[in-house]
Amino acid sequence: MEEIQRRPGQSEINGSFLDILLALAENARLLVFGSLGVGLCALAIGFMVPQTYQSVSVLQADPSTASVMLTAAVLDPVIVSLGLGKDIAVDEARRQLRDQIKTSVGRTDKLLTLTVSAGSPQQAQTIATAVIQRTFQESRPKGTVRLRLEAQLAEARARFKNAQVVGQILYQQLGGSGTGTNARAEVARGYAELLGATSAAQNQIVLLEAQLEGLSDAQLVQLPTLPDNPSHPKKGLIAISATLTAGLALLIFIFIRQSLRNTLVSGTNSEKLLRIRKSMGLG
Repeated sequence: MEEIQRRPGQSEINGSFLDILLALAENARLLVFGSLGVGLCALAIGFMVPQTYQSVSVLQADPSTASVMLTAAVLDPVIVSLGLGKDIAVDEARRQLRDQIKTSVGRTDKLLTLTVSAGSPQQAQTIATAVIQRTFQESRPKGTVRLRLEAQLAEARARFKNAQVVGQILYQQLGGSGTGTNARAEVARGYAELLGATSAAQNQIVLLEAQLEGLSDAQLVQLPTLPDNPSHPKKGLIAISATLTAGLALLIFIFIRQSLRNTLVSGTNSEKLLRIRKSMGLG
């Protein structure tokens, strides 16, 4: 009795499996050649799409410099110098150039990475170089800020020079033979304090000079690169994705169509086997 009860279920399973084989056998060419055709079309379109190249440079700079690179003070002179906005308005040219520029700051090394995209390797490198140089110019103080820093630098240099003169005098007193013990100790204490003041003045001079100079080529870790291969479009990836997507879509279409056929036309398992054999050329 159990065998009699199992046979109908087993027959249904076999029938479903045969339906799948039948659908795949009858539509094998459509599935294979259709998917490949779509992939080849996508590959051809990939060759027709304009290519994009990326030039990458790395700088040691404050994170705020990334925002400065996208301001009109930097972009507008670059647009004018390179002739990027000849046939369009300045605002549109600025927007397009801003879309070509990407900046990022490393979490650990804090290095600023500038990536510029363009239609040719030379153009990408040229734009990146122009943006960097203009950013360097914008990093230098101007107007009253510059005058104030220059005044502070002059004062720091004067203090440093005076400290050096006084330091030479105190050093000579330390080496003199007519100086008493207490006096020598006072001179040594004053000389040590003077050395500290001299070092502080020297550090202030270095800091003020760096602020007046702004960013320079010394902060460039990596010059703008000249890319060899386009970054977009990824023609191989596009072709593979289109092929797989088309294959999946065709497979779903085949199963849906076969399901509709099964609801309209019924056949025995032997008839399905015969159709499969004929589709596969087995007679």
